Amino acid sequence: MTQPVPRMIPALQAILDAEIARGNSILSVGDWPPDCRLFVQLARPFRKRYPLPPGIAYAALNDPHYWKAEYRTADGAECLACGF
Repeated sequence: MTQPVPRMIPALQAILDAEIARGNSILSVGDWPPDCRLFVQLARPFRKRYPLPPGIAYAALNDPHYWKAEYRTADGAECLACGF
């Protein structure tokens, strides 16, 4: 079953839409307490490194217990992560 595409802030939505267009899929949608109200994890790694718009940070976690990398709002309220 395919996950519906959530609505993220425009900067993260553009990355999410680009990844879906490149064949990636959504693994999970939820929250990540205490600060993240919208957490979206993709099934596979990001297909490319995207330019960072203002207010967006990138981190390569490379932690198999969590995820490979993420784009996150400065306040941590929304996060788009990718699997391995």
